[in-house]
Amino acid sequence: MSRTRGIGPAIVWALPAFVIATGLSAARADELADLRANQELLQRRIDQLAQVPPPPPPGPGGPVMAGSFPRSFVIPGTEVSLRVGGQGVGSVVWYLKGSAVGGALNGQGGFNETFVDGQGGTGNLPGIPLNTHTFAVGPGAPVGFAHSRSSEWDFSGKQSRVFLDARTPSPYGEVKAYIEFDFSASNTNTILNNNQGSVNGYIPRFRQGYATLGGLLAGQTQGTFTDNDSEPELLDFGGETGTPFVARTPQVRYTYPLPYGMSVAVSAENPNPLFAGPFGTFYTDTNQIPNMASCTALTTPTPGGAAGTTTIGGTTVATNITNACLGNAAFFNPSQDLAPSFVARWRIEQPWGHIQAGTQVITYTLNDGLFLNRTFIGYGGSLSGNFFTWGKDNLTWGVAGGDGLGDGVANNVGVATNFGGALAGQGVNATDSRSFFTTSRALYDSSVLATTIVSWSARVGYQHWWTPELRSTVDFSVNHNDVPALIQASGRAAVNKELNLAHANLIWSPVAFVDLGIEGAWGHRVVISNLKGDAWTLQTSMKFRF
Repeated sequence: MSRTRGIGPAIVWALPAFVIATGLSAARADELADLRANQELLQRRIDQLAQVPPPPPPGPGGPVMAGSFPRSFVIPGTEVSLRVGGQGVGSVVWYLKGSAVGGALNGQGGFNETFVDGQGGTGNLPGIPLNTHTFAVGPGAPVGFAHSRSSEWDFSGKQSRVFLDARTPSPYGEVKAYIEFDFSASNTNTILNNNQGSVNGYIPRFRQGYATLGGLLAGQTQGTFTDNDSEPELLDFGGETGTPFVARTPQVRYTYPLPYGMSVAVSAENPNPLFAGPFGTFYTDTNQIPNMASCTALTTPTPGGAAGTTTIGGTTVATNITNACLGNAAFFNPSQDLAPSFVARWRIEQPWGHIQAGTQVITYTLNDGLFLNRTFIGYGGSLSGNFFTWGKDNLTWGVAGGDGLGDGVANNVGVATNFGGALAGQGVNATDSRSFFTTSRALYDSSVLATTIVSWSARVGYQHWWTPELRSTVDFSVNHNDVPALIQASGRAAVNKELNLAHANLIWSPVAFVDLGIEGAWGHRVVISNLKGDAWTLQTSMKFRF
């Protein structure tokens, strides 16, 4: 009895174990069958592929493969993806009023080749003729009012451009090389006959050229302070005023990505400080006009004095001094580049748009080689971005400001100085060197004043899409410089205090990558002497991007 009772429980416990073991064995058998079937299928596929002839080797006649980024192809025999692109553009600008004139007719007329593509911030806007502009009609003659020669038609294809974009992967991130040029080099001081007709002076202009290795960039491209995505779509190639600048400048930059679509970047960029002097604005690299004949300042000698001399304050100084007629706005350029411009930037990009914040530090130095050696630090910041409102509509905006920010913002001025002016009662100008500068440099340099300029700018634009092919943009931008009173009277009509600019356009894209548009614009200029000028333009263009 006891054995029988022991066998029953044993059978009860052993039965589930048997069933489980049997089931596992069946499952393993099914798995083995599946593996054998897959192995047979794979072997048949290998046999089929072995019968396919190999592809032709890379090289002429080989297939062209799509590259690693849109609209690119792989260069045969390499891992480099290359895109060849650019745009062909035809533009017509009608200046109803306010076209900056060339140097003919004593500065009162002639074709100005620099501003044929619009009156924007880097175009006609800073040089709008003043409404109360006057000129001397001849030696000893009274000053008269210039008659209007500011209406003009300009046809241009200068903004056509070509670029090469090559990229390849590496253990350190993507490696990239980019080269771009257009035909928009300025020939303002070149006198050409029939320049608008059968012959023109357009020459290739280097726009961009740089290399990247991961986050490291070296070469010439858009400045780190610049934010092109915050600018509206315009036909005016000069763009808005007061935008973060400098565009397409040589630099060394490092960009570090952060989570949530953010990034930070720091750069050291090519310095080119902008000064306001007694005769207008000038840059560090502003030189005299090549091959220009020299200007000689001669005076009648004082009684008893030698020819070519005069007496100023009891001191006899030579006045038959030969000076070159300079293209810059000072009879001598004392500016010097002692340090790069340093820029830091934070940026976030999201489906709703983007926001960018930047700061910049600029060094200015005035050094005439003897007793004048002063350094100034300019600084400032910008905040800009864009927001998509509904559909494809887009709101663009930006503000910037600082003290001595200068060319960090389009149309700004960095430092004002009286160097080159009539100091201590002396009569001196760009073509007349009668001053203590050539005989008593210490006295002249001790009278030189200079200071950084406080400035600010603001801009806003809105684009509305009427249909998937038709859109309009309106915008307004303003830039203001608090230029100090130390600028002498001779330069007060040549240095801008405030610039205003507005656009309204209609752009149609009948097929992909083709834009046809028409745009009206108004520009307003105020100089530090409170003289004003206005410009009205109507512009149309056709563009094919490839």
